[in-house]
Amino acid sequence: MKPIYKVLLKFACLGIMLSSPLQAQLNETFAVMPTPQAGNLLIEPVTVLSPELDGELPNQQVLIRNGIIVRLAEAGSALTASELLGVVKLNGQNLYLTPGLMDSHVHVSDAPGLLPARADNYLPEFFRQQPRSYLYFGVTQLLDLSSNPQGIEVFKQQPQAPDLWHCGAAPVAGGYGNPRSAHPNFIHQHSAEKTSPEEQANTPATVVKRIADRGAHCLKIFIEDGFGDSNHLPLYSKETLAEIRKQASHYQLPLFAHANAYDMQQIALESKVDVLAHGLWNWTGMTITEQERKMAMLPSALAEHLQQIKLADVGYQPTLSVMTRLAAMLDADVLTDPQLQHVVPPALLNWYQLEEAQWFKRELLADFGGLTASDAAARLRAIGQRGALAAKTLHQLGHPLLLASDTPSAPAYSHQPGYSTYLELTEMAAAGISLQAIFEAATINNARLLQLDEQYGTVSVGKVANLLLLKHNPLQHVEAWDSIETVILHGRPIARQSLSARDRFNNATDRQ
Repeated sequence: MKPIYKVLLKFACLGIMLSSPLQAQLNETFAVMPTPQAGNLLIEPVTVLSPELDGELPNQQVLIRNGIIVRLAEAGSALTASELLGVVKLNGQNLYLTPGLMDSHVHVSDAPGLLPARADNYLPEFFRQQPRSYLYFGVTQLLDLSSNPQGIEVFKQQPQAPDLWHCGAAPVAGGYGNPRSAHPNFIHQHSAEKTSPEEQANTPATVVKRIADRGAHCLKIFIEDGFGDSNHLPLYSKETLAEIRKQASHYQLPLFAHANAYDMQQIALESKVDVLAHGLWNWTGMTITEQERKMAMLPSALAEHLQQIKLADVGYQPTLSVMTRLAAMLDADVLTDPQLQHVVPPALLNWYQLEEAQWFKRELLADFGGLTASDAAARLRAIGQRGALAAKTLHQLGHPLLLASDTPSAPAYSHQPGYSTYLELTEMAAAGISLQAIFEAATINNARLLQLDEQYGTVSVGKVANLLLLKHNPLQHVEAWDSIETVILHGRPIARQSLSARDRFNNATDRQ
C-alpha cells in the first residue's frame, strides 16, 4: 500500500463525535435562536452576472420581497408604494451581483484536526463560526455528503447559516466508510441462506428506504477496495449495486459514489451512479504505455475513461483542494495564512500552533518513509496534478463540473470551511478550467444536481435571494470571488466583515 493512501484510508470521513454533555450544551445554546426571516431588499444600480447570461447585465434594479427575487429591470424603473413597503435599499454602484455559491461536498460535523480530548474546549465555538465561515467566502448553499444528524441540526440552528442539504451514507458492511454510530446504515450482502436479524434489517432496500424516510436529498455509496495498490476491503457485489441503483431511482435520490481511483470509477460507471464524488488522482488499474510515460502524454486509458463519463452524463466533483491542502499541512508557514483568521475561531487557531495539534502532520509525514516535509509535500502536489489533468480534460470535452471541496477530507487544519471552497475555485482556474465554467460549476450546475434549479443558481425572478455583491468581476479573474462586500441570505444583507471569526472575536472583546 502506498504511504499517502494509508493515511487517507485511516482518516477519511473522520469526525469529532458529540459527547452527551457537549451535545446538551449545544442544544441549550442554540434552542433559543430564532430562525431568520426572509427580507425585503432593493438593489440598484448594479451589474448582474448570472451563469445563463452571455455577459454582464449592467445598470440593473433587483427587487426582493420575502426572500425571493420578484423584479429584475433597468435601474431607476418606477416602483409602486406597496412594492417599496418595508424595503431596505442597497446601493450596488460599481458592484457585481451574482448568485451565492454552492459547495456540494462538505462534512459539517467535522472540526479539522481537533482531538476528541479537546472537543469541549473548542468545538462549541467552532460550530458557531463554521456557517459564518462558509458565508464569509460566499457559500450560501451546501450539500453534506455523510454527516451525522446531530451535526446537521447544530448547523441548521445557527442564526446565520447557508441552506444545507445532506446525503445518506450506505457503506457495505466491513468496508470503507468509517463505521460509527452516526452511520448505522451498513448494507449487508448475504446469500439465500438464513440471515441474522441485523442482515435482514440492512438490505439495500431497507437501508435506502430508511435514508429516504429521514429526509436525505441523495444517497452516497463507497466504491473503495483500499487505497493505492491495496485491495483488502470488501466491495458491493454487482447484484447489490444494481439493487442500490434501483432503490435510489425509486426514491428519486441522486446516487453519489466515493471513488477516486480509475478502477473504482470504472465500477461506478458500470453501476450507473449519478455523481463521482472525487476527482481522479489515483490511476490504479490504468495501463500507461512506455511512450506515454516518457512523453508525459495523456494516457489513452484515461482519455477513454473521461469520454465514458461525458457520454454517461455523470456529475463530476474534481475536489482538487484535497491533495493541495494535505500538502499544505507539511508547509512550515501554513498557519500564518491571514485568511485562516477569518474562518477559524482565535482560540482554536492558537491551539493549532501547539505541539499536540501536530499529531496528524506527524502521522502524515511518517507515512512517507523518511522523506523531508518539502519532498513529501511535492509528492502530494504531484498526485494532485493527476486530478487536475483529469478535470481539465473533462472541461475540454465540454463536460460540466461541480464545485466541491470535500471540507474537511482529513483531519488537516489546513482544510477549513469556506476558505477551502474558495481555494477549490482557484485550483480549478490553475488547472486550466475557464472562469465561465467555474462560475457554472459553483452555481447552476450544483443546483441542477439536486433538482433545485427552479429555486437557486441564477439571478432570476422567482429564485431564492441568496446572492453576493462583489467589488470585482469573477469572469475576469478568479480572485474576484474574494472581493465580496455583502452576502445576501434570503433577501437579508450581511456585511462580509461581520462574518469574520477575527472581527467577531475583536468586537466581542471590545464590548466587554
